[in-house]
Amino acid sequence: MMIRRSLILTAVLLILFEAFIRLSDIKWDTSQNDKAINLISAQNFIYNLPDNEVGMDTLIIGSSISRKLLPDSLGEHYVNLAFNGWSSYDGLELVRLTRKKPACIMVEMNIVGNQILQQDMVSSLRPLSYYTNTTFKSFQLRNQPIGLMVGYFKNLMKNKIEEQKKKKRENLALYKFNLQLEKKKLWQTIPDSVLDAKFTVLKSMINHFRRENINVIFFEAPIDEELENTATVVKLRKYFHLYFPVGQYTYLPGPKINNFSYSDGFHLTAESAVVYTLYLKQQLNDLNNVN
Repeated sequence: MMIRRSLILTAVLLILFEAFIRLSDIKWDTSQNDKAINLISAQNFIYNLPDNEVGMDTLIIGSSISRKLLPDSLGEHYVNLAFNGWSSYDGLELVRLTRKKPACIMVEMNIVGNQILQQDMVSSLRPLSYYTNTTFKSFQLRNQPIGLMVGYFKNLMKNKIEEQKKKKRENLALYKFNLQLEKKKLWQTIPDSVLDAKFTVLKSMINHFRRENINVIFFEAPIDEELENTATVVKLRKYFHLYFPVGQYTYLPGPKINNFSYSDGFHLTAESAVVYTLYLKQQLNDLNNVN
């Protein structure tokens, strides 16, 4: 009898919570760490974006560098599938496995990571996870009760958190110290054999999307001037042009003047992210007018 009552109570609570999720318009970030941020974005694309809607969308594919971009500032039908700590491969493979066909894919050139899809992403694509999470939105990671509560309080403290980030960036000595460490790493080039293997896979994926009549655009997000011509960055740029020749593939030009502010040399501050996003918007509008 007690077991039966417990099951009924659990079912009632689940139905009420599911109704709350479906009727609520929760805008705040419910992630608790970078891994959760990535998985929430991936699950939202897998479970909540219908194929016909994706067909009108432009997807931003990349690393945490592109995660700073603001799709709402670009206009309608932009979705950010850039992932913290991961690379363009993860976003491209996610799109390929879902068989969704966006209108366009914007591929960040800054980071070329490992070509192994993250296990959490793989798990979200399995039939049991897919049908459970599409049927019950309350089971999706973004709607977990703990995440909702943490996100609510983070949203209340949003301004304070941003102020703390600004104060940290104002420590120029620390910024310069970290910048020199990153600069030293970037002067150690990646072996040709490693890059050839990565770019062979990347080219196969890009050409798959082009055969599906999906437009592909490459862009290199700005980084600190002291890093933008280091050996690794220059070599990656060279490999993109080698495997995806200018004239055969579309590239967005970078800003002529690098007057952006960065939190660590790689990632734009909130203010500069807005400025660069609006720059991208203008470049995309110019490209559409030409076409």
